[in-house]
Amino acid sequence: MNEAPHTSSNRVLVVDTDAGQVEKYVACLGEDFEPANATDTLTDLEKVLLGEESDVEHNPRFEVHSRNQGDTAIDAVRHALERNQPFAAVFLELDLPPGIGGLETAQQIRALDPHVNIVIVSGSPDAHPEHLGKKIPPADKVFFFRKPFHGVECRQLAAALCGKWHADRALRLANEDLERRVEERTAALQKIAYFDVVTRLPNQLLLIEELKNLINTGEEEEGDTVVVLLDIDRFSFINETMGYDAGTELLRSVANRLSRTFAEDSGGERAIVGRAGADEFAVVVPGVASDIEIRDLAEMVKQAVEEPFLINGRDLFLKAAVGVSWHPVHGRDAKSVFRCAEAALHRSIRSIDHAITYYHSEMRYRARHKFDLEAELRGAIDTGQIVAHYQPQQSTATGDLAGVEALARWIRPDGSVVAPADFIPLSEEMGISDVLFESIMRTVCRDVAMWRSQGGWEIPVSVNLSAHQLRNSNLVSLIKGILGSTDIDRRLINLELTETVVLEDLTIAQPMLNDLASYGVGIHIDDFGTGYSSLSYLAQLPVQTLKIDRTFIAQLSDPDATTKVVEAIIALGKAMGLEVVAEGVESAQQYAAVRRLGCDLVQGYFVARPMPASQLREWCGGYEDTQSLKRGPTVVDIENARS
Repeated sequence: MNEAPHTSSNRVLVVDTDAGQVEKYVACLGEDFEPANATDTLTDLEKVLLGEESDVEHNPRFEVHSRNQGDTAIDAVRHALERNQPFAAVFLELDLPPGIGGLETAQQIRALDPHVNIVIVSGSPDAHPEHLGKKIPPADKVFFFRKPFHGVECRQLAAALCGKWHADRALRLANEDLERRVEERTAALQKIAYFDVVTRLPNQLLLIEELKNLINTGEEEEGDTVVVLLDIDRFSFINETMGYDAGTELLRSVANRLSRTFAEDSGGERAIVGRAGADEFAVVVPGVASDIEIRDLAEMVKQAVEEPFLINGRDLFLKAAVGVSWHPVHGRDAKSVFRCAEAALHRSIRSIDHAITYYHSEMRYRARHKFDLEAELRGAIDTGQIVAHYQPQQSTATGDLAGVEALARWIRPDGSVVAPADFIPLSEEMGISDVLFESIMRTVCRDVAMWRSQGGWEIPVSVNLSAHQLRNSNLVSLIKGILGSTDIDRRLINLELTETVVLEDLTIAQPMLNDLASYGVGIHIDDFGTGYSSLSYLAQLPVQTLKIDRTFIAQLSDPDATTKVVEAIIALGKAMGLEVVAEGVESAQQYAAVRRLGCDLVQGYFVARPMPASQLREWCGGYEDTQSLKRGPTVVDIENARS
């Protein structure tokens, strides 16, 4: 209710068929009324009604209106309300012949105005005021006044009731103002809870609520409700290089472009665009009729973001990963459909070209499998289930055992094996790859120390380093501490890094690797040829060995395959004084080819599979007596036989 304050007068309606009685009301409520005496009893009545600190004037002003019939009194109340000038009190004669009676009049007045104070006036000894509160509720706004009455009594009662009416009105206005403030605050909090503060788009909470509403209302409609999630590739890099403000502007630009794209689309009025995460956006579209339309929708989202953005005067070209799911195929409820879209998005993020990925049931299995592995992995490290297996490397010139690579293997208590491709990337996602590396490094150093104690071990062992380890500022001290505690020759430990890992941040990698190399640890570049293959970084780092990636070696099995890439890598290594290793050699033909091209070492199933530490020692004993692998002439014979 929007009420204006009334302070000038107290509006009173008198309803009585007796004109003389009406004049009596007017006289006692008039400004010139001066009672001969005012009793303490009436003052006490005012205190009872209004409290000890009554603010009602002892000589208030009244605006008196009168009617002599019930129906005209009802009209007067209605018109007063329409003009926003309601009555504070109605003095109503109980007996109102002809027409409707006083009780019915009071009930209709109450229906029109729930706040007016109604005083039922009667001189009849048969009147029963004790039931008025039930017949004309509420009980605190209906009173009984018996005739004949004294003018002072009437004026004092009118003053008290008008004061009560003003107090009630002020309280109502205060409550209404409080309710308005609460509603405004609630709306503000709802906006904070459900809308992204940067882009002003719906956040993930609201997106799921909207998706739930679309699912609930769209069960009978044709078509699917599609969720397209989009992730901006390398957004953190943009923040780091161009600054937080540029990143914020980019997010707003992406939000605006997506909103415009789907506002302009023919079905855009039904599409919902939101920000689902730090650098993730979502588009939810109901009523998509076919698989072709789903693909078109996903392409539209990806294309919208991969068009260049002008940020701080520079054109930014983004790459976006996109995951898609839809109801009811991928779930009957909103959260399930959204989770499926997230699973598809994560698959797209992991793909090399960030291709659009449409959810399928295998992703749910893999997600569950990954979740179970996460819960198991940390315990596996602590209980020693992750061990080092060793794969020998053979010299192509002499056939001697020239090196060993340590490879992490997860062997469960039941004997089942978890593939490294599953748990090593997972350890990085969980932030425990440093713990895993330390565990493997300590195991390798203990094994090397054991082999040396058994006599005659001078073969270097390589341990793989990832990008996560290079970001660890304590890496150098950790490696030195482990080597010092096991007291082994530092030259027997090599560290292998891919060129991609090295070049992610050469400024960090270079001083670390220089420090380790000066300490005596060997530095090898793994999977060479798949990354930048830059001469400049090789010249800056203390590299001793290049390992040719297995994908190039696999091609050597084809008689028509070119050997130029392998030749070029070997030539590069020789020119820089580096040792070159061919990994992934699985056949005599591949072995003969890399030996002919001048590769120094060979590693692969053709030489030996990875094996536990105890088995390696036994293998080495048998290897010394196996002339078919050790001696060069036998290898040449194999080459001639295959040519």
